[in-house]
Amino acid sequence: MMGSGKSTVGRKVAEELNVPFQDLDEMIVEKAGMSIPDIFKDQGEAGFRKLERKILVRESQYFKGVMALGGGSLQNQHIIDHLKIYGWLVFLDVPQSVIWKRISGDSNRPMLASDSRSDKPDTAEESTKLQRLLDERLPFYRQAEITIPAGERTPEVIAHKLIKKLTLYDGFNRR
Repeated sequence: MMGSGKSTVGRKVAEELNVPFQDLDEMIVEKAGMSIPDIFKDQGEAGFRKLERKILVRESQYFKGVMALGGGSLQNQHIIDHLKIYGWLVFLDVPQSVIWKRISGDSNRPMLASDSRSDKPDTAEESTKLQRLLDERLPFYRQAEITIPAGERTPEVIAHKLIKKLTLYDGFNRR
């Protein structure tokens, strides 16, 4: 989920394992030549998701390292099944209250943007949207092979726990 620490933890895991790191959102921005909020404005969510899927499917087949996905990347069962063929899916399980603390006031979150034309953010509306998104996405996230309860833990602790779990999986080095 957005604000769960995917990029921060992913970078730490990649560094510890001495493998490359990629952030899907950064790849999308580079490919589109514009920010994610601008992609949403220009092409809508459908256009963004199409570009996201195209990059994710291509990169997941060849990339050998750690990739942080966008919070909405797993809204399609075919994507989940595809990714499980090429790597391990990890879910950083962070309570909604912690996510909200991390992202409230961040204008680069188009999925939480207010539908109103007001210049003032409606934090109650955004919080409700966040909970709705989390509820919609949890069934997909819970299909991950590895779940790490992240909460208020530091990125270093989360990365260490993830690496420990990865090493327990038979065949870890084969993927």
